[in-house]
Amino acid sequence: MYPSTRKGFTLIELMIVVAIIGILSAVAIPAFIEYMKRGKTTEANLNLNKIGKASKRIKGEIGTYAVESAAMLPHASGSCCGDSGGGTAVNNKCTPAPAAFSSDAGWNHLEFSVDEPSLYNYTYVPAGGTGFTAYAVGDTDCDNVQATFTMIGITTSTGNAGVSIIPPAPRVY
Repeated sequence: MYPSTRKGFTLIELMIVVAIIGILSAVAIPAFIEYMKRGKTTEANLNLNKIGKASKRIKGEIGTYAVESAAMLPHASGSCCGDSGGGTAVNNKCTPAPAAFSSDAGWNHLEFSVDEPSLYNYTYVPAGGTGFTAYAVGDTDCDNVQATFTMIGITTSTGNAGVSIIPPAPRVY
């Protein structure tokens, strides 16, 4: 006589498990990719905050914001797609150019430099000493759509320095 206990799974049970895993993957993978893209935007916020703090310091020291404009660095094109970040393999990061930042009068006055491979390019546009606009421009997903983070610096009605960051449109990285 054969024992009546079953061993193993039926084909239907295995197909159901595979279907459930497929459905979960179809939902989870795009969400994960979206989170990865969104995570790359922190560089722009951090560096714009550095620029904002430097601008506020200058405003506090001399009474006006920096009046020298600063060129878009490290790439004038605004995109780092296809770059190697200073290494040998392409990683879509801009090669750091600290010498270019220090030789630019605007960046030198702000004491700002990007010293490691970056995803964004930065520029600073003064507004006659009473304000400024700083930009972080990049295409982190290399889809030929550049994301632009904008920081606006103003002098408040009480004479204090104030800054605010305006992010790009949703889902633009």
